Amino acid sequence: MSADDPLNRLLVLGVNARTVATGLRDPLFAEEPDQPRLIAALQTLDCEEGLVLATCERLEFVVVTRPGQRVAGQLLQLIAGAAGCAPAELAGQSHCHLGEDALRHLLAVAASLESQVLGEPQILGQVKQSFRLAQEAGLSGPYLGAAARAAFAAAKRVRRETPIGQQASSMTLAAVQVARDLFGRFDGLNLLWLGLGEMGEMLSDDFAAAGVARRLVMHRSMARAEAVARRLGCHVAPWEELDLHLADADIVLSDAGTGRFCLLKQQVAAALKRRRHRPVLLIDAGVPADIEPGTGELDDAFVYDLDDLERLASQQSGGRAAASALAWGIVEDELAAFLRSQAERSATPSLVALRRHFEAVRREVLQGGELDAQAATRLLVNKLLHGPSEALRRSVAEDPALAAELEELIRRLFELPEAAGDGDELDLDREREEP
Repeated sequence: MSADDPLNRLLVLGVNARTVATGLRDPLFAEEPDQPRLIAALQTLDCEEGLVLATCERLEFVVVTRPGQRVAGQLLQLIAGAAGCAPAELAGQSHCHLGEDALRHLLAVAASLESQVLGEPQILGQVKQSFRLAQEAGLSGPYLGAAARAAFAAAKRVRRETPIGQQASSMTLAAVQVARDLFGRFDGLNLLWLGLGEMGEMLSDDFAAAGVARRLVMHRSMARAEAVARRLGCHVAPWEELDLHLADADIVLSDAGTGRFCLLKQQVAAALKRRRHRPVLLIDAGVPADIEPGTGELDDAFVYDLDDLERLASQQSGGRAAASALAWGIVEDELAAFLRSQAERSATPSLVALRRHFEAVRREVLQGGELDAQAATRLLVNKLLHGPSEALRRSVAEDPALAAELEELIRRLFELPEAAGDGDELDLDREREEP
């Protein structure tokens, strides 16, 4: 692969909430990502193309570097700056993909195969938004544009052809059914949402659609909680009032995944006492867990985590492993199609030049005088074959191995038989100016 090939210069470098240390999760993912600042920082690196994918669970830079350019260290510094740490602290916590692996990763991210919750629908919209912002900033070019189309095609096929797109929705529907079995009716119920992650939003929306009367969102960042509350039409309260509102909540969703427990067993026990032991459903969607182990042992506290919901959903969907295998197969298909398309595109300039050369020779023959069809076509063939014939003869004398390769290539290009035909009437030793 040529060093000038964009695929050879494609790089993805980033971190995600599953692999980064607990102390870095809040600086990186607690607040809404500052896309304009990150894009401006990327522009200073002067890459050939680039985009920033920043969500509540991942921060990644996708770039096509200029030939000879090395930017991995600078990209890691940008991430370290966002995390408020030294680049060395990200050792073993960041990921870096090059070339074909980088492209495969991009397709898998868009298809939600790299998400904490397999099949969650928000990521595709976030990837599309990232490409749109990159275009507006003048960062995205033809190669990333083509890569984006491949990523969107892969995601669309995964949604259409596999149950992967139903996996996350099946889990939320399973959660709604658990609540229905527990409470009977949803009117009059209060929902408390902690963490404001993607799975929590899906669960919150489905509970609202089922008829939950009131949704309250809370986050350690009040600004982020207020932004989500405005977008979804929820109530909001400061994190310091958690114990107060916990006692009023019939359904608690938590998907902070910060590595420290948002809800302790003692807190839930106190809330149940104030509720006079009316039951409460606690859904722990955090990765790692948000609710202290043992909380489910409390009377009237019903705790379900993602594994519990997945088991309930898999009883109907056929399981995560089979759906994931199908989805990864589609990603590989779309990756191969993209690479094939790019290879064909790289050959196009040579084909255009060849066609122009043939057309120039044709015009030269037609302008050479009045010739009948047989004479004109014989002259055209000889002129077209003269240059390749001379080059092949020279290679025989100078580099026999190259000559053999050229001969094989000619046979493949023109689908020639293995043995040369007898009685060839064409004179390949010289151009015939006369018929």
